[in-house]
Amino acid sequence: MLGAIIGDIVGSRWEFNPTNDYNFELFSDKNGFTDDTICTIAVADAILHDSDDYGKYIHEWCRKYPCPMGGYGGRFAQWVRNDQPEPYGSYGNGSAMRVSAVAWAFHRRDTVLNAAKKTAECTHNHPEGIKGAQTVALAICRALHLRRLNLKARDVVSTVIAECLDYSGYSIDIHKNDVENKFDETCQGTVPVALWIISQSTGFEDAIRRAVSLGADADTLGAIVGSIAEAIWGIPEEIRVSALSYLDDRMKKVLSKWRKSELLKTIDIKTFIEKYIDYFQTKFNPNSSSYYDLFDSPSFPDECWSLGFNMDCGHSFIALYGHEAWHSHRELSSVIGKADNIIILGSALFSQWRYFNHWSYGHATEEDKEWFLIILRRMQELI
Repeated sequence: MLGAIIGDIVGSRWEFNPTNDYNFELFSDKNGFTDDTICTIAVADAILHDSDDYGKYIHEWCRKYPCPMGGYGGRFAQWVRNDQPEPYGSYGNGSAMRVSAVAWAFHRRDTVLNAAKKTAECTHNHPEGIKGAQTVALAICRALHLRRLNLKARDVVSTVIAECLDYSGYSIDIHKNDVENKFDETCQGTVPVALWIISQSTGFEDAIRRAVSLGADADTLGAIVGSIAEAIWGIPEEIRVSALSYLDDRMKKVLSKWRKSELLKTIDIKTFIEKYIDYFQTKFNPNSSSYYDLFDSPSFPDECWSLGFNMDCGHSFIALYGHEAWHSHRELSSVIGKADNIIILGSALFSQWRYFNHWSYGHATEEDKEWFLIILRRMQELI
């Protein structure tokens, strides 16, 4: 989420005074936070209060800052001033710049997309406004999944871009001359450009510099690109520290709570595999492991979602390796060497867990234990 705030602050001084100089000064006394930061923090604050009334929090936070740097857009400013605000059919890029917190807080793709829709539709209830927010949230969510699998950044980028284009129908067949120095405040004119920039970037700072020096809607494009870039590459500490110095205590308090939130506690693939290999080797008891207590960790499903695994009833696994390998550890042993997709293996693990915790009325056996261990050990070989 901080990536969006950094992109906003870095781009703020160039919103109405665009630059094409890639080597511009990142931070100066002419930079500051804009409405993009205010709205991003508002969404995070709503999540911290376990609320999905994002409009209420955005409205309250924007009223705390009636005259931010760069001001508010015309119709959004009217919405802020209204005591009973209603959505106004916008497809502006404001829905896409404020959404990032939901992708960090929620792990399931469908949950993230639903939350992203809610953050948008309190103001930007046009289908394009909603799609823009959902596409950015999906990019961040999937990047986080793939990073936890220890994939190389370039592989994360290519996968994220492909999935986002497939979901949204956007195209990134973009020529720089067509978008340079073009101020487009729409989602459909901004989000594809942000994905295009990410596809060309090599790191967080590089992505921010590319976004801002395009000479477009610098702060908002910077915020959108920054939010995705953070999920892929992380944020250099020097940039993090510099950006935080522009925020007031009220904002820093929310960010401090956000960093400490249980919502952000996830697990990396190496730790996940080691944890459950140990479970099956040292704690699993087939005489007591019935459908309701196969694993002693209540966090197992959340850990699977956070790694991007799907509870797909084994369909993706069976399509490649057959029903026999799904039901028999002996058959699984004969084909496991062909398995090279850690997402499919993790989804198979997740789906078998669901079977024993939801549908099965019998006890898991030593043979079932071996099935889980074969999957886990193959995943360990692949990381």
